[in-house]
Amino acid sequence: MKKAGMLVMLGVLVCFAALLVLGCAGGSKEMLDEDFKKMNNEQLLEYFYRLNDEIEKQEKQTGPSFGIGVGGIGRGVGGGVGVGTGGTGYTAEDLRKRRVEVRMEMKRRNITP
Repeated sequence: MKKAGMLVMLGVLVCFAALLVLGCAGGSKEMLDEDFKKMNNEQLLEYFYRLNDEIEKQEKQTGPSFGIGVGGIGRGVGGGVGVGTGGTGYTAEDLRKRRVEVRMEMKRRNITP
């Protein structure tokens, strides 16, 4: 019975991690779906700053991580130690391209950030 409980818990954690990753990517997709040419000047300026913030957030590096785990199944007990260097994130190329397009539109409208 303990094995089944651990497998269920592991499955829940994997699903949670997948949703977290998909949720973060979804915000960028929504931003890219917005039609900036239909925005008024104030909305365009706000959109430009939101693009900057999203690019910065995605490219931010995380620091090193350290973890210790102990567990058991049946009569066996195990432990482990893990050290990670942290992810570098991914480059936000699509967001950068959109930011350039928005910047050109702002220039056309004589808007300076």
